[in-house]
Amino acid sequence: MGSNDLLSGCGGDSGAGGFCCPLAILMTLAWLREVIPLDCGAGSVAMARMSDWPNSSVRERHAAVSTSPDVLRSLVRRATGDDLDQVARIVEGYDNEVYRVRTRSGQRVFVRIRRFGGGLESAKCEARMIERARSVGVPGPEILLLDQVRIDATDYPVMVQRGVPGRALIETYGTLTREQRRRSLSELGSLIARLNSLRADADWRDGFRTEIGNRRDERAAVLSAGFGSDEFAAMITALEGYVDHSSDGHAAMCHGDLGPRHIFLDPDGSISGVIDFGDTHPAAPLHDLAVLRVRGSGVGGAGLDLAPVLTGYGALTTPDFRRRLDLHTLMISLSSLGIGVDEGDEACIFRETARIRTLLKEIRR
Repeated sequence: MGSNDLLSGCGGDSGAGGFCCPLAILMTLAWLREVIPLDCGAGSVAMARMSDWPNSSVRERHAAVSTSPDVLRSLVRRATGDDLDQVARIVEGYDNEVYRVRTRSGQRVFVRIRRFGGGLESAKCEARMIERARSVGVPGPEILLLDQVRIDATDYPVMVQRGVPGRALIETYGTLTREQRRRSLSELGSLIARLNSLRADADWRDGFRTEIGNRRDERAAVLSAGFGSDEFAAMITALEGYVDHSSDGHAAMCHGDLGPRHIFLDPDGSISGVIDFGDTHPAAPLHDLAVLRVRGSGVGGAGLDLAPVLTGYGALTTPDFRRRLDLHTLMISLSSLGIGVDEGDEACIFRETARIRTLLKEIRR
């Protein structure tokens, strides 16, 4: 079954680091900015030391799987007509086993095997969303192959994408001038607006209510971070009141994980690519702005400046708009806090606790 057949069906993972010598495998720990050369032995990909992996959830998922160079070679040949030259494994994300490949002719592609999350239908939906995003001018990756691959007697969805040009925003933001940053973020806001122009036949309030239930289930984690029962109750009440009084439930297609690792820039600061559409789903148009606000908080020390993003997005920054954005941000921040507590990530707990307290003050005004 080829990519064209699969793309007609439905209406995370990248990294950085140097390449290795031919047909040796590197494991790139994107979160640690560390590259560890590994010996492939008899042909299966060796695993890094457990203590070097980003966090326990990712460690447990990725440590259990590997794909042989022979399988990777076959996939790359089908996608590009070329052979492997250099391969790097990217250890990041919850759904895909990912390899960055350079072919003998110099093509740079990514092999993404959906080992952990969703089946073929999920992969088809992601591919369809990438094509829809590209159709409105969002520079998503080109899909070279979408199919299934058999590994250890099990069929897994696989997608081979051409690498987008440039470098991730998280790596380049600190090198940009103030004017380049302003232009980059304004362009990013415009791209979010284009993506949100893809309307979905759904009511975002349904999913938002489900997420409120999820946050309520995380009460113990939130309290363990230092919040009182009354503060937690105030958060849930504010979120419930917001969704209950929202008159417009029309959903837009949202990227879902629009963080600085998934946005790529040219050397002059122009946006050259947006990657990892695996979390794309119908949601409130403000969802991607809220995700970016949370994911981009540590970039460049002070975090991403929201003002040029909103200018590019075309938002009227009225008090009502800011309150709605604050409530969506609260939802995302509470989720991040829960993950931080589960993982014992003290930096995340500190960051999200401070953000949530600030948001509560703004929401109560």
